[in-house]
Amino acid sequence: GRHSPSGWWQVQLDDGRTGWVSGGSAYVQVSGDTGGIPEVSAPDPSATAPAAAGQGGTGPSTALGTNTIVFQTSSGGPIYAINPDGSNLRLLTTGIDPALSPDGQQVAFTRWDNPGHGAFGSLWVINADGTGERPILGDVRQPKSPVWSPDGTQIAISMQEGGRLDPEYKCSRSFPSDPIAEDFEDIKVVVDVDQKGDVETKFCYTLLPRPFWGLRLVDVASGEFEDLPRDIYSYTPAWDPTNDWHLVYDGEGGLVNLDINLGNTWALTEDPGDHTPVFSPDGSRLAVAYRQHDHWDIHLMNADGSGRARLTETPLRAMVEARINGGEGRARNNAAPAYSPDGGQIAFLTDRTGRWEIWVMQADGSDQRPLF
Repeated sequence: GRHSPSGWWQVQLDDGRTGWVSGGSAYVQVSGDTGGIPEVSAPDPSATAPAAAGQGGTGPSTALGTNTIVFQTSSGGPIYAINPDGSNLRLLTTGIDPALSPDGQQVAFTRWDNPGHGAFGSLWVINADGTGERPILGDVRQPKSPVWSPDGTQIAISMQEGGRLDPEYKCSRSFPSDPIAEDFEDIKVVVDVDQKGDVETKFCYTLLPRPFWGLRLVDVASGEFEDLPRDIYSYTPAWDPTNDWHLVYDGEGGLVNLDINLGNTWALTEDPGDHTPVFSPDGSRLAVAYRQHDHWDIHLMNADGSGRARLTETPLRAMVEARINGGEGRARNNAAPAYSPDGGQIAFLTDRTGRWEIWVMQADGSDQRPLF
């Protein structure tokens, strides 16, 4: 049978078992005459198997063929699962950046031993029903943002790799380009006069920590891994659901393409405001959290970086009214985009009501409303 509103197919195997498959051409090929296929109704959401998700942050997320959203209230804190209608809220585990496997059966996440710079951590997997929690890889510095390969056999993560992990006091003849401590008592000008009367001026200051971030590819079954080509700063990888060789990550100057097989990288965007990319289920679009000066908004673009559109924006009238009523009158944040299984909607986090909530909108940015 076929459910026309969603485009999904109901199929029956020779042994009598029935199930549902996507109608998306990226996942299912249909041949023959389908004109006589009967129309069928969708199953009751409360009767489907639980699943969970989340890619590259503590925001909500969904996965193909699932009926559950996973979110966390703080990085490293509890990871919850909930149905899209707000029912069946349950605690799965604790950790960082939960990510659902493509089949909806497992959730990957990371943990850190302590929050300090250079702290070691580990990659974990748990079944989507909260059972079978197990470590996949240990002794990784600050692992973050796990993302599954389209076939569910590998996980890519971002991890701290090199750089300056602790504050460092230095003196040099020129003022540094690296970030320095804001306490001006740590910034001094030192003038040295040698026996010949020559004068040398130095700047002394405290450099802030500047850790570098790389990417690692992990085999789920064996735990074997390899480090991938990367920028000095490589965050939040997103795996192309239609091309298993293709990753996109948040680099130093914008989004970066990575060919895993060839080891090549090339720029996708040149805007450092682009962060936390996430592919649409058919691989044609990328949604990102964009740093809009002093706040976050969600932008949408084609997978090649063209056709950028801004989906969220705080109305000027709302900011003016907030100031009149004694509020801050600032632009609100919208971040952590996550696609619905059919690609028609995007869930996201927003603080537009004064507290962080999960909202949803159509994929074109219309009809923005609280999800729960």
